[in-house]
Amino acid sequence: MDEVPQIETLRKPASDGDANADILRLRDCLADAQRLVAALDQRLSVTGTDARGAVSLDEIWNSRTYLHEPQNTQNIALCLQPTSFAEFGKHPEFAEVSALFKQGDAFRGLDFVRIWSMILNIKHALAKCPGAVAELGVYRGQSSALLSYYAQAFMRKMYLADTFSGFAEEQFEEDMGPGKQAAFKDITVENAQRIVGNYEGNRWIVGMFPASVTEEMRADTYAFVSIDCDIYEPIIRGLEFFWPRMNPGGIILVHDYGSGHWPGATRAVDEFCAEKKVSGCLMADFAGSFVLAK
Repeated sequence: MDEVPQIETLRKPASDGDANADILRLRDCLADAQRLVAALDQRLSVTGTDARGAVSLDEIWNSRTYLHEPQNTQNIALCLQPTSFAEFGKHPEFAEVSALFKQGDAFRGLDFVRIWSMILNIKHALAKCPGAVAELGVYRGQSSALLSYYAQAFMRKMYLADTFSGFAEEQFEEDMGPGKQAAFKDITVENAQRIVGNYEGNRWIVGMFPASVTEEMRADTYAFVSIDCDIYEPIIRGLEFFWPRMNPGGIILVHDYGSGHWPGATRAVDEFCAEKKVSGCLMADFAGSFVLAK
């Protein structure tokens, strides 16, 4: 039987923090994965339609090449969907919500862990406690679209805060190179609004945080907050603003804590947790999100 091809793109070195390079590399990985699936499917078909089950599938499963070839699974994961969804029919909205998350970039949908982490945690928080939803760091709006979906379903306000023009120069970090300084400028608030949708409960907060905070936002309390700002200053300011306004049972999800590309995100969370004497846990999504529960 012919040897199954290896995924060569996963042998390439990781980028030095260039998000565009990482996206291109992930796309190469996906193309290789599709070729691998086609090769495996061809192997299965050799046994004929009536015998495509046990023998060939067991052979592939039992070989478990990922145990001996860890580079083959460096950036590709087989997602086992939550049994509540796969076996008991919970979260029937998943296909709709996943489509919102993937708008304009289908490869975002590969981060199943992040999608499910957001879905399960926001539904849990909104079912358990009162308060609004917020995302600090909207960018193009795909994750905000997911959060706004549930804000509408639970009849909560949704705050969407961003400069919508990239990082504010006043908040640059000392070690930020020109690539990072110029990142995330390819968006406008109007484009983000088209992605997120026109839920009447959406509140658009435009400008550098926290100077952009409105009186309504300041007076509100919160059940679920996503912070996805990448660099130290807006993340620490976001934690300082939202944490005392979180209702008991509320959740803050900080993106990029464990990615390695944005050390300011890690430093902000660690300093905040040490000062406030709180702790959280890490998610195993692509960028290593950090979860704080009030």
